[in-house]
Amino acid sequence: MNITPTTGVTIRTVAERTGVSVHTLRAWERRYGVPKPNRLPSNRYRLYDEQDIADVLWLKQQVAVGVAPAQATRVLEQQRRARLVGVAVDASLPSALQSALETAFVQSDMDTARVILDRVFAELAPEQALLQVIQPAVREVGNRWMRNEMTVWQEHLASQAVRQKLHVVLESQPALPQTMPLLVAACAPGEEHELGLLMFALLARQQGWRVTYLGRSTPLGDLSDLARAAKPNWLAVSLTTVSGLSGLIPWLSPAQRPNVPLLFGGRLPALLPSLRAHLPGTCLGDDALAVVRGLVTCEPAQAVWTPPKRVWQATHALRAQRFKIASEVVAQLLAGAPMSTRRGWQAADLNYATLYLLDALSCALVFAVPELMDVQKAWLEEAMLPRQVSPQLIRKHIEMVGRELQKNLTPEEGELAYPLLERLADYSFV
Repeated sequence: MNITPTTGVTIRTVAERTGVSVHTLRAWERRYGVPKPNRLPSNRYRLYDEQDIADVLWLKQQVAVGVAPAQATRVLEQQRRARLVGVAVDASLPSALQSALETAFVQSDMDTARVILDRVFAELAPEQALLQVIQPAVREVGNRWMRNEMTVWQEHLASQAVRQKLHVVLESQPALPQTMPLLVAACAPGEEHELGLLMFALLARQQGWRVTYLGRSTPLGDLSDLARAAKPNWLAVSLTTVSGLSGLIPWLSPAQRPNVPLLFGGRLPALLPSLRAHLPGTCLGDDALAVVRGLVTCEPAQAVWTPPKRVWQATHALRAQRFKIASEVVAQLLAGAPMSTRRGWQAADLNYATLYLLDALSCALVFAVPELMDVQKAWLEEAMLPRQVSPQLIRKHIEMVGRELQKNLTPEEGELAYPLLERLADYSFV
């Protein structure tokens, strides 16, 4: 049933959708003010909206884990006040702040950027600050870097300013009782991009979750140790790049996965629907706020996909040979490619690009997502060509990787890997 501002739904519908009896709903409303229905002058019935339903589900979850209803509703009231702040502001303010923040980042004016970030959190609800100002501003910085319109140091300055502010906001939140649900948030091994995870952690904290934030490139062993010790309700892992996804490969083995509910999110799951079905846990949706609000009713994955044995063998062989292959490819390219064809792509860049490509091959193979190679192709086009790395050198690089794969893999292993590399070899890069 659709809910509109003039109709809403009845208390019986709320009971059906939440599993909370009508008697309990009336008791909660009378004692704690949750939910808060509307009553139209022309209608004697209580009318409830989606936020009421979300509040009831949240309170139900807190009570189920032992939190006193009065204590849980105090946290919920804090969240309500935060939402009301966002309703009261000028509708044009988030857009104006976003534009000003982007300008400060482009000009590398960090003093102004920090003033704007302070104002963002002072004048907007946290959800608005994160999703309507900071997230689009950070995304634009990344796009400008890809187009070679901003340098690495400029991108790092902008990211660091945002990172520092989000850490301050997260750490300034009042302590929650130990009985409240626990979310552990971490980036996969090799994953250095953490701003999306920080925003997710802050949104979860605003919804009443205790958050243990681990940040960038967290080793799998450490995550497993913490999971055993803390027993979180959810362990959330961010996957933004191929490097992070590659670091997650060991968890495809049931023996190496922690025995806690796993959540996965980030740029790669958002780009690749088929990847979501092959990650060893529950995959988050694209709407961060809706995801956080739905955590209370989110169900852990019941069945986890496992790669076939021959795919495992080929992946292990490819990963075992990655440094050897990369060193051979880089040495040959530096020896054979004239400087004029590799401007902007020196030894360190070549080594990184080769390892990145090999990781992409491993991930596309073991997670059964050949479309990942299309993402790799887009990265080459968007990031390399604006940096004057010639299409000829890109094609030469791919050819040399193919030759080294032929030398270092068995025919059976190569039969699985070569078609993935050919998805790149067929592109013209123009």
